[in-house]
Amino acid sequence: MKSILAALLLTLSCSQDKTGTTVQPKGMPDQILENSVVIFTVNGIKSTVVKAKYIEKYLAQDLTKATGLYVDFYDREGKHTTVLVADSGDIQEKKQLLSVHGEVVVTTDRGVKLETKTLRWDPNAAKIVTDDFVKITRGQDLVTGYGMESDQELKNIKIKKNVSGKVENITREETP
Repeated sequence: MKSILAALLLTLSCSQDKTGTTVQPKGMPDQILENSVVIFTVNGIKSTVVKAKYIEKYLAQDLTKATGLYVDFYDREGKHTTVLVADSGDIQEKKQLLSVHGEVVVTTDRGVKLETKTLRWDPNAAKIVTDDFVKITRGQDLVTGYGMESDQELKNIKIKKNVSGKVENITREETP
């Protein structure tokens, strides 16, 4: 998943500061793409397919802004693993900072669904994080709270505060 998110970083380039306000570009974009599909491969195997309704690239600012994002992620064998849908996204490629915002939904093929307003990827820690409200569902299980940190596959999720929910049928491998 790390290589998949790294590939996404190469597609879009923009950033979001720590307060959650989006970096505003200066001047006109160097490139504009509409209804684009970008396919990434690693060693000849598809890793990421990014679809965006609209992309603006600001080369001097190392900034890419995209709207209408739909991203399919694949594992190292080329098997589909996850879908990310977001209203918009920002990336600063050189700093490897990725954030998505608006209505953000991440759904794994294992049936885990994460809903939030913002999501940031920290490539150094291989974590996805948000300070916003999160809703995580898997089957009949539902957990909500504020602030979240997780591995990139949504297997080890930590909700930071105001945690509530209903969890049924915890299997032995899911407990510490």
